[in-house]
Amino acid sequence: MIVLNLKLDQIYGFDDFEINFTYPKKVVNSMIDDEYLEGRERFRYKKAVILMGANATGKTSLGKTLWKIINYINTGNSAVLYDMVTGNIGSFSIDFVNEGFVLHRLAANIDVSASNVEVVYSSSKIDKMDSYEKCVAKLEDHTNEATANINSFKKIVGPVSYRFAHPEIESSIILDDIDRKVFLKTLRAVIGTLDPTLREVTISRDLKDTFIIRRKNAEIIIQEGKLLKREVMSSGTAEGIDVALFLASMLVQDKTFYYCDEHFSYIQSDIEKRIFGLMLDRISNNEQLIFTTHNTDMLDLNLPKHSYIFLRKRMEDGECKVSAISASEILKRNTDSIRNAVENDVFGSLPDDSLLDELEMGWADE
Repeated sequence: MIVLNLKLDQIYGFDDFEINFTYPKKVVNSMIDDEYLEGRERFRYKKAVILMGANATGKTSLGKTLWKIINYINTGNSAVLYDMVTGNIGSFSIDFVNEGFVLHRLAANIDVSASNVEVVYSSSKIDKMDSYEKCVAKLEDHTNEATANINSFKKIVGPVSYRFAHPEIESSIILDDIDRKVFLKTLRAVIGTLDPTLREVTISRDLKDTFIIRRKNAEIIIQEGKLLKREVMSSGTAEGIDVALFLASMLVQDKTFYYCDEHFSYIQSDIEKRIFGLMLDRISNNEQLIFTTHNTDMLDLNLPKHSYIFLRKRMEDGECKVSAISASEILKRNTDSIRNAVENDVFGSLPDDSLLDELEMGWADE
């Protein structure tokens, strides 16, 4: 799955919100290869996105929203959509490509009080010379066909394969169809890097889906997706297990859409950059990675400017509104520095610390 555009209203605090994952102009000498739909070079999309913003700007909520929408696409179960709505009525519209050369648009109005979801589905064929913008202009309504029964939409779109590393979504380590040997190798590398005393990692011969991490006389067990004896591990090492699972999934390319949400809070900056580089190396054609972080060292990576999107929250007419800004919308010159722009709050994405200034002044007056 490739997400191209997402609109949200009254969804997890997003009001009149839009975020776009396409770009209009070909980038010369980009370190990210083939940032377009395979076989359709003018249909360009952002293959790897670093999503940044202050606390409470919606990075995690955006992941939860996408997860629930994809769940709805795969199952047709509208019940998963209701708790996204902040009031009684909310709406979303998502443009995406899944299998084949078809642009899909799914729009839904969600009425919580009536337990009703009203869906509109449109699509357009992606011809050889088409861009995303050209396909949007020729979208045609196919709602009746898509809503004939609960499985109709899934049959039209095809199953969506995805992997989320998301603290509020994955409460356990879900192996699915990841090759156990690949996961073991990845787990050894990641855990051993984070904690050199944990380099002995094995697959249990006696217990199904069980991995054993040894430190001297202690054993840390991952059994059927559950991490036992978590208290003997540091927070960073525990996070590293989820990171290893996510990275292993990319290594075997068992999914097409990846969303990694702030799984490096307790992990050293250089290690985060190194692991992100490994993820970047493994993104294949017609795949997409969204990576959220607070780490400003990620601004120094040699990525296209359109790879950086910033979320900002501002007061408008007495209400908080979140918006998304792509760095390429503002920084037009090759010499423009994303780091300098962030440090000077060009994107309005830095936290407002004026209340802390007031606190400091208050202490000084006492």
